[in-house]
Formats: sequence, structure tokens, C-alpha cells
Amino acid sequence: MTPVPNPYDPRLRTDLSANEKTLLHFMSDCMHGDDASLVDRYVAQTYIQHTPGIGQGREGLRNYLREVAWKRPGRREWRPIHLFACGDFVILHKLLPATVIADFMRFDADGLMAEHWDVVQPLPEPGYDPMRPSHENFARFAALFNIAPAQQLR
Repeated sequence: MTPVPNPYDPRLRTDLSANEKTLLHFMSDCMHGDDASLVDRYVAQTYIQHTPGIGQGREGLRNYLREVAWKRPGRREWRPIHLFACGDFVILHKLLPATVIADFMRFDADGLMAEHWDVVQPLPEPGYDPMRPSHENFARFAALFNIAPAQQLR
């Protein structure tokens, strides 16, 4: 299925802040690419990781890249959907073949990535495209929140 065009695609924007550019470059060329040198270039030595299971600092991030991120199937097939900056924080909403991720990054005064949180979820439905308008169907919410049998919801 062809993706719905994204008028907010961060790769097409000309108004990105320095921190937004840093995060987008890091994600494109390191997390979803192969350039491990970007860890030293963009990540603070005192980097704080809040994602359960990933170690602290640059070395914790390097270990995650080697042991998990670079082994994920389809890791190069990703789409940045939205990119927001507010003060020292940048949020990147992205789509991968099997997951949707929102990365929350705090930058320090030197413009280095200093602290990270994320929210990761499996695709909510086959062929999910966050730019395609949805239609009403509460069945997945009923299952997620265990609020009522799905057949009783619209």
C-alpha cells in the first residue's frame, strides 16, 4: 500500500531547529543507519536513558545499537512522521515496519542529546499509516482497556 503523503514530513521542512536537525540526523544515519561515530558527536557523556533495559551513557547506547537496534528486521525502513521542539526537548514520532515510536529527547546547553524517553507500540492494525484518516471502530479500545465486549461497541 502506498503511504499517504505527509505534509509535515520533517525531511521536507526548512524550519528545523538545530536540535531537531541533530535528532533527525542521528536517527537517520546512526539508529537506522550504520554511523556509530554519531554517538560521540551528538550524545552527552552523561546521557541518561529512561527506556527500560538499556544502559546509561554513551556505552549503554552503543551496546543497545550493537545488540538490538542494528539487528531489528526492517530497521532501515522507517518514516519520520512529526518532529517537534520546545525549549530543550525534541519529540520525534516515527513509523517502522512493525512499530510506531515516539522518542522524547532532552538536549543540554551544548546541543548534545542528554536524556531520552520513548513510547513504543506495535502497529495498531495491518497496513497502519498514521497519515491516513481513521474510521470509527472501538473494538481495539475495548480489548485494550477491557471495558466491554467488542461486539457491543460501534
